[in-house]
Amino acid sequence: MDCFLRFFPCLPSSCPSPSTDCNCQPSITSPEEIVHRSTPLSSSSTAEELDDDQSELMIKIITVKGLKPIMVPLRTHQRLASMEGHKIMLDKEFFTEYGEASQYEIQEVVGKGSYGVVASAVDTHTGERVAIKKMNDVFEHVSDATRILREIKLLRLLHHPDIVEIKHIMLPPCRREFKDIYVVFELMESDLHQVIKANDDLTPEHYRFFLYQLLRALKYIHTGNVFHRDLKPKNILANADCKLKICDFGLARVSFNEAPSTVFWTDYVATRWYRAPELCGSFFSKYTPAVDIWSIGCIFAEMLTGKPLFPGKNVIRNEKARRYLNSMKKKQRIPFSQKFPNVDHLALRLLEHLLEFDPRDRPSAEEALADPYFDGWANVNHEPSKQPISRLEFEFERRKLTKDDVRELIYREV
Repeated sequence: MDCFLRFFPCLPSSCPSPSTDCNCQPSITSPEEIVHRSTPLSSSSTAEELDDDQSELMIKIITVKGLKPIMVPLRTHQRLASMEGHKIMLDKEFFTEYGEASQYEIQEVVGKGSYGVVASAVDTHTGERVAIKKMNDVFEHVSDATRILREIKLLRLLHHPDIVEIKHIMLPPCRREFKDIYVVFELMESDLHQVIKANDDLTPEHYRFFLYQLLRALKYIHTGNVFHRDLKPKNILANADCKLKICDFGLARVSFNEAPSTVFWTDYVATRWYRAPELCGSFFSKYTPAVDIWSIGCIFAEMLTGKPLFPGKNVIRNEKARRYLNSMKKKQRIPFSQKFPNVDHLALRLLEHLLEFDPRDRPSAEEALADPYFDGWANVNHEPSKQPISRLEFEFERRKLTKDDVRELIYREV
């Protein structure tokens, strides 16, 4: 396993000269706050001149001094050859006719899937390492293209240090005929799924800091009337310094109801292991942001035990989840202290709230941040919120789109 793991023994903030020989383990302190500006101000602007919409760009990055770094498994799928000529050839194959490709030097492939390929690269203009997501044949299926459009829009509108950031989208060479899309993201080292598998010595401080970041991001997302709908460890990126960022907003939706707390959508959302019970019973479901809270509860439980709380091949055959749900309805609950015997009682109490069967009994992200579990960590009144997203941004959701329609909308978004 060691050959696949990268481990940083100390943080720059806690050790003046980090090295592989350093064994310093400073004591845990309260979180530190660093001001983060998601979008730079123009040279003529000042903080006092920001209006309500712009003020949300001033968000604090939270760090915990002395928190032991974590092992992050390398996501490399294919290290590119070091031969310069071969490397140039691979760069050309990766980018296929995109003029802006010359700005980036591909390093290695870090992910593959049905969507395409993700490669790490260096921005030759700035020296910054980035991740480039190449999506092939985007318009083969309108539904897939619409999902990409939705994600690009949402990540343009959501600016938060605990949400992955789009840095650049390459302009297609031909407005009416392009097939591939290249999105440049900030580069993260791994994801929470791999982190949980690789680290068997996580501390209560790690659990608290991880959950705090997720709830902080979720408060921001939900106050913008956005439901993520697919929260799971693989959709949470991670770095060795314990920073997490939520990604993959392709299944997310925005509610524009006057009462945005309850909406109707198809229930085919969220990976089954993290799917709320109200989504498991029918083809169409009336649901709330509480579906994301349930998913966060499942993720928190997985952090605590190192394995999924409700694994199963599908919803119907997931007997473990069915037994659990039946126990909640027909008899007294099984105490969480039996399931998690070595977990802090405040953590267990919050976990029980996050996994309430009735979505009306689950806390909002803001309420969860106010839980005593986060005493000394969260100042709920200062945690950032998001202004509701304009309906005009998502007018395309209200009509049937052709491939050419989606292609034009994506081009405009780029």
